[in-house]
Amino acid sequence: MRATYSWLLLSIAVILAGCGGGGGGVVLGPSALLQGRVLLVSTGQPPNPPATVSGGGQTTQTNTQDGTFRLRVPLGTPQITVRAPGTREFTFQLPTLQANQTVDLGELYIGAQAIAVQGRVVDATTQQPVGDALITLLGQRARSSPSTGRFTLNNVAYDPEGLLDAEGEIQREGYITRRFAADQPVIDGVMELGDIPLLTITDENPPGQPGNLRGVVQVPGDDPLGTRVDIYTPPNASTPTESTFIQQSTGSFQLWLTPGQYRLRFVKGTRTAERTVTITNPATVIDLGTIVLQ
Repeated sequence: MRATYSWLLLSIAVILAGCGGGGGGVVLGPSALLQGRVLLVSTGQPPNPPATVSGGGQTTQTNTQDGTFRLRVPLGTPQITVRAPGTREFTFQLPTLQANQTVDLGELYIGAQAIAVQGRVVDATTQQPVGDALITLLGQRARSSPSTGRFTLNNVAYDPEGLLDAEGEIQREGYITRRFAADQPVIDGVMELGDIPLLTITDENPPGQPGNLRGVVQVPGDDPLGTRVDIYTPPNASTPTESTFIQQSTGSFQLWLTPGQYRLRFVKGTRTAERTVTITNPATVIDLGTIVLQ
């Protein structure tokens, strides 16, 4: 009777493990729980039919309503693969896993095409390379070279006709975290972003908020949320040195710029506006007032 009861408990455990993220079978030994959200780069929406997420011998499917998934994998699992009908297979590298850890992978983007995204991380003041910075974009991650500051993000989902404005993030100890726009032309499967400057965290340079340049964007008849701000320096530069997005529904924005001359171009759809500004003292706040896109 005891043996039958034990067998029944094991059977129930196997069934439960196979639901909601462990379809590959029971994970024996130390494990970690992965969670995240899979989205289509073409629409920014979850795939339907659902995507299949696999790693460490385990498999699950995403929720068709919001793209979420949960997957328990053995420690030492280096990566997961994600694929949905109509897309190619995408591989996402995992951080080092700890026993009983829950790791949120955030939003993982997939699509019919993939490209490599390259650039160089530099110090905004000295223009010297910044190594070992963590660069993330659409679920992919890479580290900048210690010697050159260069980085390559491979297998980045891409759709030239998509609705999504791809935005990445760079983190490095001692520097202000900054976001960047991946909106340059793709040539032979590679998007080159050029130099991306980081501001150091010092007593003279406070954190990126509230910033030393602010204003309010208005888009008549439309929501200013999502307006792209391209920053050119010097002002006559043909390509922006960096880009950011309006993240407040009120249209308010705050930027941190080092001393120099800049041209700011605000873009939402076909509507644009431009402003030029000169920063002489990084501690002095400049208010651009209301900027109406025409």
